[in-house]
Amino acid sequence: MSLKLWQLIPWKKEIEMSTPEYKSTHQGESSDAKSGAESVAERVAASNAAAETVTEHELPRVQPPTNNGYVWVMSNQETGNSVTTFTRSYEGDLTRKGTYITGGLGAGKSYDLEAASDPLVSQGSLILSEDQRFLFAVNAGSDEVLVMRIDGEALTLVDRVPSNGVRPVSLTTRNNLLYVTNAGGLPPNNPPAPDANISGWRVAEDGTLTPIDGSTQSLLGGPAAGPSQIQFSPDGRFLVVSERQTNIIDVFPVDADGVPGEPVKNISAGPGPFTATFTGDVLLVCEIIGVNFTYGSASTYKLNDDGTLTTISAAVNTTERTACWTANSIIDPNVTYIANNQSGTISAVRFDANGAITSFPEDGHLASARENHLTQDLAISSDGRFLYVLIGGYDEKLADPRLPTFVPGTPYSNKMSIGAYKIEPNASLTPLKGYAVVDDPPTQISLGLLKLQDGLAPGSEGMVAI
Repeated sequence: MSLKLWQLIPWKKEIEMSTPEYKSTHQGESSDAKSGAESVAERVAASNAAAETVTEHELPRVQPPTNNGYVWVMSNQETGNSVTTFTRSYEGDLTRKGTYITGGLGAGKSYDLEAASDPLVSQGSLILSEDQRFLFAVNAGSDEVLVMRIDGEALTLVDRVPSNGVRPVSLTTRNNLLYVTNAGGLPPNNPPAPDANISGWRVAEDGTLTPIDGSTQSLLGGPAAGPSQIQFSPDGRFLVVSERQTNIIDVFPVDADGVPGEPVKNISAGPGPFTATFTGDVLLVCEIIGVNFTYGSASTYKLNDDGTLTTISAAVNTTERTACWTANSIIDPNVTYIANNQSGTISAVRFDANGAITSFPEDGHLASARENHLTQDLAISSDGRFLYVLIGGYDEKLADPRLPTFVPGTPYSNKMSIGAYKIEPNASLTPLKGYAVVDDPPTQISLGLLKLQDGLAPGSEGMVAI
């Protein structure tokens, strides 16, 4: 089937409509279409008045729209949570716009390494509604779930409700249902700390939330579960939760009213299950500890009707440290990108027809953040052309004194930025400008408060793109 250029890139349609060839073959169309084409031609002529004359058969030069989408990032600050809007150009560049408060508290801290990088230890703390009208977010420091309406560049707080647990970290939505998993507290969160749990709401047309009776259920791992992600299955019949600290994957059956039943216990194929996302009907779980407790790994599963998981690929070595966040390619649905926090890199896996995965490329390495600064949340634009990654201000494996790879005196900046990549047709990545910031003068590791000059606040977590 032959496709016109405007069918692939919508704004190109106006260009085609303004050409003599188009006008000569569309004489019978409505006057509205004609006037639209004529007005486009007038704008084209005006914009090119100072340039060389366009001949009858040349394609008029029209600039693409300045705004082609948005990226949102959650600050997750303990002093007050907020979400910042970035507009995306046709070329993938980002421009920072307004910042909108969530009305509650986050969990990130600029003065403590334990809370300056991935303090929620989760994926899905900020998500988009299926109709792209709302953002759902967690206030982890004040135990709340909230809804923000998307009004162009602006965000409007619609509702904020208790999370029905302690320290909410991840959200999932399907149709008019919204679910959260609460971590119960800070790791290791041993008894008698509160249980980690799940809880759900129905989302009204205006975005307001109504609790679902019977939806609050404890995770199998209790207080020590350490959940990292909650996710609906594609058919909405199950909720899947990864328990990072217990190596358990909980599968809750969900009835027609959106109420979960008793969870089914599944043991992770690799240690430290983090993300739990679906590619088609195949469940992909990234394991942060992974192979030989050194490199991250990834496993795939078939979800059975009784809630059990059948392993397809078990703990495939990513060759990078701490495989964490994921984003499914739109251009190539068989590819999923992975952010490797301590390595400061992006890798990928490729699915075969049976759901088995192999590293893509063969060495598992696609891109590196600047100076291997830690990589965090991933998001892909809704047209599938750009990948964005939240980047920390230091090399995690060298700067964090809790790690065996720590190097005393490693420079540390408390700024975060957004790395941007163009996704090529072969699924490779080409770096773009993104939203980068210049680091402060190198600062030795310390727990003293560092003043944030620009960039994104340390401890930021949660990113969405359209």
